[in-house]
Amino acid sequence: MSKTAKPLIFTVPLSFEAHSLAQQFRSWHSNPQKAKQVYLNTLALYAVDFYIRCLGFETDLEQSDSHNPICLKFMDVADLWVKHLGKLECRPVLLDAQVCQIPPETWADRIGYVAVRISPSLKQATLLGFTQTALAQMPLSQMRSLAEFPDYLNQIRQAAHTASPNNTVVKLSNWLEGLFEATWQEIAAFLEPTAIPSVSMRRTVEPFARRCKLINLGTQLTQQSVVLVLTLTPEDEQAINIMVEVCPTNGQMYLTENLQIMVLNEEGVAVMQAIAKATNQNIQFHFSGEPGERFSIKLALDNTSVIDNFVI
Repeated sequence: MSKTAKPLIFTVPLSFEAHSLAQQFRSWHSNPQKAKQVYLNTLALYAVDFYIRCLGFETDLEQSDSHNPICLKFMDVADLWVKHLGKLECRPVLLDAQVCQIPPETWADRIGYVAVRISPSLKQATLLGFTQTALAQMPLSQMRSLAEFPDYLNQIRQAAHTASPNNTVVKLSNWLEGLFEATWQEIAAFLEPTAIPSVSMRRTVEPFARRCKLINLGTQLTQQSVVLVLTLTPEDEQAINIMVEVCPTNGQMYLTENLQIMVLNEEGVAVMQAIAKATNQNIQFHFSGEPGERFSIKLALDNTSVIDNFVI
């Protein structure tokens, strides 16, 4: 555990309810190895869900990929949706394991990863620690103590409730008519044109619009700037394809580590999110929407955040 915090563990009895749920999910898979993976993942998920609710946070299992038969078939996931915060990945580790295995499919859309040791008898699950950084093999000795976990979640919750002072709603349909807000500039204003990939011509229907905006985050001592880029491509008369990209400013090769990027739906719930690593040169999201639909893009760093609101 982190040397700066007192090590702490939390043990959860694995009840009949936990095993019934794990058995239900295991029954969806005929491959023995996959069935075992799903069973252990479900036990780890149950333990973290219990712990999170003990801390006073709400969870929604139905929003989790770990409760979706299709997702479970093709991915090694044990995600827990924490309301208003995002997804936690709950990774089981066995008795003698020294590392926590974190599958690549969970690297881009999590607010954190919790290591859960499952007892050989499958009667107990012990939360060992957590990490914000995804590594294929995260040493348990390098994970942060659970003593820090409540503060960590509260920081994310505080950032989620910090709204941008600019409540202007950007009307994206105007962009397709060539009408742009003053704060949204052409790419050359903040980036070299080569920094943004071209829109695939296979799906491009002219016209398409692209603009970028400079975003300042962090405290006065740690202020960082990034560039938010939106590209619009009409799919047909109704649907518009939207690419959201966050890039470092000119002169910087990588995004600031731990920068959080979220796409929020009309209710303010994060439907897409990622946390930048030290090696990320950019982060992209792709989705589509219809006229009248609303969404927001939120960037957060060091307990400060900026939210931009849009209507298609």
